[in-house]
Amino acid sequence: MRLPILIFCAAAFAFTSCSSPKTTAQFYQTHKKQPGVVNFKLPGWVMWLGGGIVYNSVKDEETKVALRYARKIGKFRMLASEKGAALPESELKAFVRNIQDNGYEDLLQVDSEGSSVRIMARDNRNKIKNLLLLVRDEDGFVFMDMKSRIKYSEISDLINYFIKMGEQKEEKEEAEQPEPAPVIPRV
Repeated sequence: MRLPILIFCAAAFAFTSCSSPKTTAQFYQTHKKQPGVVNFKLPGWVMWLGGGIVYNSVKDEETKVALRYARKIGKFRMLASEKGAALPESELKAFVRNIQDNGYEDLLQVDSEGSSVRIMARDNRNKIKNLLLLVRDEDGFVFMDMKSRIKYSEISDLINYFIKMGEQKEEKEEAEQPEPAPVIPRV
């Protein structure tokens, strides 16, 4: 009786270990040591501390606004493949299905000429808890995952702020341009 149970448990373990990753952390761990893949991981406390230190030394208002939001970013992970180390499309699709089952939703998806860009988020109480960027091309892929506590309203405010600042810069540049000298007709 023990032998069939042992065989069943071993087979179940083998099948679960071969399935695609169900979380972003599992995906990162699975692919970070593959040949041709560069990985980078930054703890959240470094983002918070670094943002605070730089915030006090920066004089530019636009940079200060961006740093306020950067301090709301937690752990950051990134994988990037070099040429020729592409992620199989079937594996990426299985991963996306798994994380969608775990609460991620598409914010943006663009497919063009063999390239695919996908931005996904998992939110809770109107805050983005996890933000995921997947870029796949024939030559490679990029995976960026970050934890955050940014509200959707804050993202809207940030976008509106930068649009307003861009308009003000354009107006300032137009005002600084010298007016053309009047043309005096010759008689």
